[in-house]
Amino acid sequence: MTGFGITDEDIKSFTTSNAGLCGIDTSRLSRFLLAQLTSAWKHRTINTFAVTDVIQQLEGRSPLPSMTAKPRQFKGDALRGLWKVHFFDARFLGRNILNEWSMFSSKSNKFEKLCARIAAEEEEAPSRVGWQGRLAHAFVMEGYRQRAAKQKLTGEWLIFGVHEQINIYLSICTHSNGPEQDREIYDALFALCGDEFPDVFAQQTG
Repeated sequence: MTGFGITDEDIKSFTTSNAGLCGIDTSRLSRFLLAQLTSAWKHRTINTFAVTDVIQQLEGRSPLPSMTAKPRQFKGDALRGLWKVHFFDARFLGRNILNEWSMFSSKSNKFEKLCARIAAEEEEAPSRVGWQGRLAHAFVMEGYRQRAAKQKLTGEWLIFGVHEQINIYLSICTHSNGPEQDREIYDALFALCGDEFPDVFAQQTG
């Protein structure tokens, strides 16, 4: 626990008092995931409800619609059989907005069309904030709303396994950059969670 800056008492406090885990069987959350969430909660590095809300949705306990892509299995050989789902936190907002307007694509003219539309609207009905404020508002607010409506908000991964139709939640994790990193992620998960949930990993090798 030293690497997380937490104690066993911290984990107990988080597990028993956090509203995001209400009704959730925490025995199906790995000790490693609970340590990650407790550390995030204690040190305020991410909003833990961003993760627990996803778990509530996967368990069918939340009436709120998901704003991220549906859960899906990994395709690469190293992580094949395990599942991933995105969770969204405010710190990922900028990336999602840039993605929505295809700012990294030289083939897209979405941003140019937005600028042209804002210029036309400003000319027709000048605003108090000017075209700059109008553009900034549309860029951020429309970008976020459109991304969420399409269930394309991206963030980091919550990785889980499924054994006998029951979800076993293993870890939150940054995106992989390819097969080599997939293998590193699998090896780390196996080392950290393999003894706790051997049936999940038996499915990967068996």
